[in-house]
Amino acid sequence: MAVAKMKKVFLMAHREDREALTKVLQRLGVLQLEDFLLTKECAPETEVEVYLKRDEPGEEAAALDARIADLKFCLDFMQRLSPEKTSFIQQFAGTKVYLKERDFRECVKESHKVDSVHKGLRLIDAELTRLRNEETKNHNLLAQLEPWLALDVPLEELTSGSDIGVEVGTLPLTAQKETEWLEELEAASPGAYVEIVGRNREEVYLVLLYAREDEEFVQSLLRQRSFGRATFPSVQGTAQEVKERCEKELARLAARREKLLAEARQYLEHRLLVKSAYDEAAMARSRLEAVLNFGRTAETFALTGWVEAENLPRLEKAVASVSPTAYLKGRDPTEDDDPPVILENSRSVYPFEVVTELYGLPLPRGVDPTPYVAPFFFLFFGLMYGDAGYGLVLMGLAWLTMRKIRMAGMAKKLFILLMLGGAASVLVGAVTGSWFGDLPLPTIWFSPADDPMKMLIISFALGLVHIYTGLIIQMITNLRSGKVADGLFDQGLWLVFLTGLVMFGVGTVFPAITPIGKIVAIVGAVGLVLTQGRANKNVIKRLLSGILSLYDVSGYLSDVLSYSRLLALGLGTSVIGTVINSMVALVAAGGPIGWIIGAIIAVVGHAFNLIINVLGAYVHASRLQYVEFFTKFYESGGRAFNPFRMMTRYIDLELEEREA
Repeated sequence: MAVAKMKKVFLMAHREDREALTKVLQRLGVLQLEDFLLTKECAPETEVEVYLKRDEPGEEAAALDARIADLKFCLDFMQRLSPEKTSFIQQFAGTKVYLKERDFRECVKESHKVDSVHKGLRLIDAELTRLRNEETKNHNLLAQLEPWLALDVPLEELTSGSDIGVEVGTLPLTAQKETEWLEELEAASPGAYVEIVGRNREEVYLVLLYAREDEEFVQSLLRQRSFGRATFPSVQGTAQEVKERCEKELARLAARREKLLAEARQYLEHRLLVKSAYDEAAMARSRLEAVLNFGRTAETFALTGWVEAENLPRLEKAVASVSPTAYLKGRDPTEDDDPPVILENSRSVYPFEVVTELYGLPLPRGVDPTPYVAPFFFLFFGLMYGDAGYGLVLMGLAWLTMRKIRMAGMAKKLFILLMLGGAASVLVGAVTGSWFGDLPLPTIWFSPADDPMKMLIISFALGLVHIYTGLIIQMITNLRSGKVADGLFDQGLWLVFLTGLVMFGVGTVFPAITPIGKIVAIVGAVGLVLTQGRANKNVIKRLLSGILSLYDVSGYLSDVLSYSRLLALGLGTSVIGTVINSMVALVAAGGPIGWIIGAIIAVVGHAFNLIINVLGAYVHASRLQYVEFFTKFYESGGRAFNPFRMMTRYIDLELEEREA
């Protein structure tokens, strides 16, 4: 398996067929559009230079934008009115409604109902806005009247006359300052009348009557004391009477609002129709966006893009079905092209593509590492998780999640990968006797907790195999591409040198192979010294470069040591599980209450251990691929294939099995 073969496509057709062709391309979803004018693509058989302009969506785009805004308003209004309940899983995966294409098209046909919903909700929203403004006005008036409720004088009568001045408001006065102010007032306007209506910690609410002939002195005194004047425009009656009228008005407004909301709830039954209309309009808008990639003349339009080679016949058939006169041509990529990348792997390898994609896609003509990643990631995840009980739970949770949620793309790959990781953990846990820590089940081979050195040796051995695989892949790649010297000298001699060092190390257990290991290591080292500096023409520089290259052995040693994490994380899962079981046993010894507490500790503790070690196993199994494996042979940098297709926000659409 490798990177899928791509074809560069050129299409030219009459402009009158543009809308039909755009629809069929969107529905088919196999063509990645490129900017035609930037690629300067032209028909291979055409010798006449054609001057093209960028195609434009026309006035329809503005109408669609307005339509989408109206539908979004309706959906937002409905969500505020009646929020859709979401499960725990849906909070992360979304709440799309699953519909078959036939049902979706039936919903889209009900446009007259959608228009009625929009019109009705707009009217209701406008009325609700008016009610909110009225309620705010009344609430503000109530807050303003609150300090004056004890005043039994009609508010409209609190105005100055020809002989008597009237002031209503607040003064920031303490008890001591209040006495001083009253004395000052008496001096400024003998006979002035003050009624204290209310007070709080910082100010008093008062009504002041004074002779108009003393107005200048009274106003000066009020300004000095920072008098805050209260006004009651357009109100009739006492403060208490106005308050009662406000409360009655608020009750009326609330009743009116409830009636409007009840009317609005009648439109909720059409929420699916509105969602369908929104997605239909959004897809129509995306078709107009796609048009910006086209070139045009007065009578024709042209486009270019990439399609997977196996889908080219489907594309040709779909185009011919709506535009028999269209010209469609596919060709292989040239050296100057930069085709998008699609990974093409078997069903057993397919889930592991998520590991590759998170690191970066391969170059269009590069090596897809996924088939080589799959067995190692499977084994490493199993060793790091390392518990059969947790593995079964992980498999069950991943399977249940996939049953509850329709998944595609990377999400689907990830959950299948977790299922496979759980299966690997079951295998490793059964072999090593780890079931939820230390449940008394038989061990098939050995327990890493009892013999960690054996597990460490196995980890290093797997690491060597992993590193050797990366070097061999790069060597074969170089040989196939004609870089024979690079393959033999840069990878082949390192394989010889490292093999000699490994044999020399194993000689401590099997002395018979020590002499062979020395010879192999010396041959590899001499070969590296003589060849690693071959790019230098100067003999001395060439020799020095070769000698210095041997220092890279420390990097390989560091890589091998990194695989000790297989032991560390595997032991971590088992040990934490054992500790949780010990805590449960201690607490459960306390009787019925202890049993309840023990059950809580068991559930919470094992859930924590399951989650935290899933993350650890996934992250570190990936790290071993990215740092220790990919650096030996893999070069990323490809761009993902992103076809022009039907994208929806609210509807999970299942297309019918047809070409167009």
